[in-house]
Amino acid sequence: MEIIGLRIPDDALVIRGGKNHASDIQRGTGTHPNGVTGESVECAEDVPVTELAKNIPHGQIGRTTVAEVRKAGGDVVRTSGRSPYHATLTGLTPEQVSKLLTPTIPNPGREKI
Repeated sequence: MEIIGLRIPDDALVIRGGKNHASDIQRGTGTHPNGVTGESVECAEDVPVTELAKNIPHGQIGRTTVAEVRKAGGDVVRTSGRSPYHATLTGLTPEQVSKLLTPTIPNPGREKI
């Protein structure tokens, strides 16, 4: 697990719950208490997607890597949140974020009933 302030490795997985349409991203964009503006995501290196997704209430998730976010001109920075994997995706437009996080997949972290 990364410590707040340290650079997240390029091969770390980034996931975000929901359909991840540009309008969803726009609604979800905010400024974290530490001053970083962007979208809340879960992000970690060497952590299964099932583990990353278990605190996401949505039925579907979008996924990409930190490398793909950086290639598009953005970044993913560690920020505090509800899980130890919380981070903020920053520096991209809602359209760019949506393109990275779609198509979505069923959330593998949700318990099957």
